[in-house]
Amino acid sequence: MLHIVWSQVARRRGRSLAVVAAIVVAAVSFSLLTSAVASSRLEVKGKVTANFRSAYDILVRPPHSITPLERSDRLVQENYLSGIFGGITMQQYHLIKQLSGVQVAAPIAMVGYTLPVVNLRYAINKYVDPTRSQQLLRVDFRWTSDRGLTHTHDATRYFFVTKEPLHHGQALRDPVTGHQIQVTSAFDTLDTNRTSAFQNPPNLIPFSTTRPGRLAQNYGLKPGQIGSNYLYQMPLMIAAVDPKAEAELVGLKQAVTSGRYLTERDHITHTVVHGNGGRTSLTYRQVPMLMSGRLTSDEHMTTVVSTVDTGIPDDQLPGRLAAKDGPRWVTHLPFHVVHRTRHPGNQVYRQLLRTYSRSKSVQYSAQYWSAGQVDYRRGADGHLQPRPRTNNRFTWTDSTSGFFAPPEAGDIGFRKLIVAEASNQISPGNVYYAPEPQVVGQFDPHRIEGFSKLSQVPLTTYYPPAAAPADPRAARLLHGQSLLPNNNLAGYLQQPPLLLTNLRSLPAFYDSQAFTPLTNGEMRGYPTAWKAPISVIRVRVAGVTGADDASRERVRLVAEQIARRTGLDVDITIGTSPTPQLIDLPAGNAGRPAMTLREGWVKKGVAVQLLSAIDTKSLLLFGLVLLVCALFLLNAVTAAVRSRTAELGILSCLGWSSRRIFWLLEIELLVTGLVAGLVGTAIAMALVGIFDLHVAWQQLLLITPVAVLLAGVAGLAPTRRASRAVPMQAIQPAVRAPRRALAVTSVTRLGLVGVSRTPGRSLLAAASLFIGVAALAGLLAIQQEFSQHVVGTLLGNVVAIQVRGVDLLAVALVLGLGAFTIADVAYLNISERRAEIGTLRATGWTEHHVQRLFATEALVIAAVGAVAGALLGVTATGVLLHADVLILGRAAGLAASAGRLAAVVALVVPLVRLGHLAPAGLLHD
Repeated sequence: MLHIVWSQVARRRGRSLAVVAAIVVAAVSFSLLTSAVASSRLEVKGKVTANFRSAYDILVRPPHSITPLERSDRLVQENYLSGIFGGITMQQYHLIKQLSGVQVAAPIAMVGYTLPVVNLRYAINKYVDPTRSQQLLRVDFRWTSDRGLTHTHDATRYFFVTKEPLHHGQALRDPVTGHQIQVTSAFDTLDTNRTSAFQNPPNLIPFSTTRPGRLAQNYGLKPGQIGSNYLYQMPLMIAAVDPKAEAELVGLKQAVTSGRYLTERDHITHTVVHGNGGRTSLTYRQVPMLMSGRLTSDEHMTTVVSTVDTGIPDDQLPGRLAAKDGPRWVTHLPFHVVHRTRHPGNQVYRQLLRTYSRSKSVQYSAQYWSAGQVDYRRGADGHLQPRPRTNNRFTWTDSTSGFFAPPEAGDIGFRKLIVAEASNQISPGNVYYAPEPQVVGQFDPHRIEGFSKLSQVPLTTYYPPAAAPADPRAARLLHGQSLLPNNNLAGYLQQPPLLLTNLRSLPAFYDSQAFTPLTNGEMRGYPTAWKAPISVIRVRVAGVTGADDASRERVRLVAEQIARRTGLDVDITIGTSPTPQLIDLPAGNAGRPAMTLREGWVKKGVAVQLLSAIDTKSLLLFGLVLLVCALFLLNAVTAAVRSRTAELGILSCLGWSSRRIFWLLEIELLVTGLVAGLVGTAIAMALVGIFDLHVAWQQLLLITPVAVLLAGVAGLAPTRRASRAVPMQAIQPAVRAPRRALAVTSVTRLGLVGVSRTPGRSLLAAASLFIGVAALAGLLAIQQEFSQHVVGTLLGNVVAIQVRGVDLLAVALVLGLGAFTIADVAYLNISERRAEIGTLRATGWTEHHVQRLFATEALVIAAVGAVAGALLGVTATGVLLHADVLILGRAAGLAASAGRLAAVVALVVPLVRLGHLAPAGLLHD
């Protein structure tokens, strides 16, 4: 029997080589592909695991603090902490801190924005004309922010400079009548509370060059100087932390650059300031604070000095200024700019930092404000659109200084502002209760312990949010830089806390003796924060080592305990990843145009979703590759057995039993599988060396037994059917008349008839391509649906890049095997119908007609398999994933087109061979 086996293998070299090739492709491809998928999966798991854990594992927030956008899309804005003020009690914090499994519980209590002022003094002596008896100078204060796009005019001051002595600081004697002229009388009646606009009205400051001393002293100038001072307002966010927990969680202690670190033992102290020659004193309460050494905004103020052309004689100027329409007249006079002084925000911030660091400074906080969260809607293009909102003007009034707001507060706002106003109560012991920051040290946010950029959670306790330009127009407007926060407390971007105190000092801000909660009938305090001052708690769980099941279970159990014991909102933050979002920012009221920005947001649960998706895709790839390989082998073995039908019938007539014929065919296939396995092992080893694949040697050694097993299993059905055939029917099959005669009027119609002549072979070929196209359609739909959820996140993008190569390899293999099966069917049809082809050529058919006939048969099979496979692939994906209809339709179209294209490419070889066959030789055969 072995002699017959070898003779058959040698005599039918073409078909034997085809079977060997099929087994080699199947065994090597399956082995290397599954290895590549497994390796890629390990790399993905390694990447996900390496970036699985961020600064903290669990985020605890007050109830109902989750935004609608977070609830629907799992998206969290970078600076979301600035919108949460209180809601968690100290008792709840201590309970969480003591729970089993909690390694670190780091609270943040967002107090609000304080609005300190820096006194900037300026002198204008050098611009005074000594030859004139009386003259007018102008000084403007202009703010610029948003990378130079927002321009705000704060105030205009006019300086009346005279050589005549001033009486009572402001009155000037009229040389004609001898009466005194109150030059500032018309300006004194103007509204100084700015109730109609976020801008100071013009005012007039008289100076006498003969007696400037007392007035200069009032403005803090040197004797003889002419000028004034400007109160530069600078909003600073205050937050309270647990210094020990913060040092352990993010390494805040290592970020201290000067002074000392804040401790939990630091407490409120009292500073006594003496006045009135030491006869009276006032005690201020100082709060220990750690202050950032960096300002996170880009605004600056410019002082513009100008000379004014009055157009009238100098001696008439005092009377004109004192007239009822004096302010209106002055503001319309032409002027000429003679000097500009730029005051960068960082420079003024350093001056404030020095002031706060002095032990006897008095810079108390008369008010502080909270800024709520931004409300968004999703545009038709998928961009986020923040909704503007207007705050009541009484938000900026207080009982002592009237209307007091930063100039940029008049710009467009996006946040609800709530103010807590100092009650101005002074105890019988002359204690002023409003807190005063006392800086004990400075820290650099850039020195805080960093975490992976792929799994970073919003650490806005220290890092400023930034919105980068998203298109060329925005890049041009912003000069290629990111938009930063400015002094608008209700603006879109908010500064992180620049002043950090400890939890022990929180009562200074929630003391009813220091701040009054109700003014003008509007809630302006923090009744919730007074009782529950903590905004969020970040929790790190003990024993978490990575993305393994045990670590994830530990985090889940701790999160469940916190939610059950406290009733607070609990988020598991492991596996988060930054997810940039496009923001359509509307135009401002002070010059900044509308623009599209790219802002860093965070998506929750990306790593867990990635691991689940990678596991599912790996399992799907293994099953599909194995199934298509089996179909390919089945077709090859069926063709080999079919070509020997007559020979097997002769052996049966000679007395061979069906069992002996069965083993003859099986042994031939097993020998072929052995040869194919040895060849495949050699090829696989070569590929491993060339492409430096990480494949275990045990897996390479399995190629040969797998090839033998595949060959034997694939041949069971066709060899069993061939061994049971009736001898005479095997030698000369009976000719059956068709049930219904069809009129063949075209080459295409004849091709359809040819497909129906061998329905089993046609269905097998269609099934091979069907599986390949279904796999492609399903994977395309899964990939696009998968992309909507995780690609776009930084971690998702990295993983998508890693898995895309092996996915394409798997799809190419599956489609290639299916297309090659159709080409093999076409080759078999050509080989078995040589006489028919010769007859057609002899009767006048051209080579083109014959090629078209067999191409039609193959393409009909391909079309059936491609369309059916595409429909099945997207239908199954739609049912399992509830994918979008547009995604499914696009995936089906691409998969069906790719399947037919692969079939066309594979048909080139058999059709070219068909053209080389001579008609005479075909008839002779």
